[in-house]
Amino acid sequence: MNTIAFTLSLSIFDSLSTAQQIIIFVLLLTTTNPLRNSSAYLAGLSGAYFACGLGGYLAFDQLQVFLGTYFPSSANMPDALYYQTELISGIIMTVIGAWYFRKNRHAPVSRTQNMLVAKFKSMNGYFAFFFGAFISASSFPVAIPYLLALGKYATLHLGIHAAIGNILLYNIGYALPMAVIFMIYLEARRRAVDLPETLHERTRVLNVQLTTWAWAGVGIFSMIDALCYFIIGHALVRGRFF
Repeated sequence: MNTIAFTLSLSIFDSLSTAQQIIIFVLLLTTTNPLRNSSAYLAGLSGAYFACGLGGYLAFDQLQVFLGTYFPSSANMPDALYYQTELISGIIMTVIGAWYFRKNRHAPVSRTQNMLVAKFKSMNGYFAFFFGAFISASSFPVAIPYLLALGKYATLHLGIHAAIGNILLYNIGYALPMAVIFMIYLEARRRAVDLPETLHERTRVLNVQLTTWAWAGVGIFSMIDALCYFIIGHALVRGRFF
């Protein structure tokens, strides 16, 4: 599979499947200084995530040992078995997405979100930056899509400049949902008077929708990719994801 497509698809899935960093970004748009706080948060989030990824790649030997412990390599797996596994994984992911949507679509705003909104009202740009950096640094060890991407780059034996380019591209994809929301916010800001209240009401719905479509979307794509292999003899995309 093309490395660029692999990187972007995995990074966007990484961003949407966790979604909490996106919800925090949206809530920061309701603070006293929304542009400053949200920009500082995104800079800290992306900067720290990039630094973690670069550090992980430079320590790729240890990274490969870690990935090999929990995620056996599919290099020696026959195509039929690989795509059977992809099909089953796609079904499971789609079911998880549907279950999550049904469970949370009518759930009220959580207590945690209400507490965050109260704390964010007095937040400054420095705190927003370091808060974003802390989220990235603390979540990196369990960011499975990111670790898989770094492991893929390591197996391709990329040069340092190519690796940096791919890691940078991964982080652009990871930040893309928040960048799109930011552009929509700038446009809506000129029209909506009660925009902060509207955003408070929409964050719960956004959280449910992002998480649902991240799981169900990738699951459906995986099923289609595998079914194409069994029906027409080749998968929807060239090569394997992992």
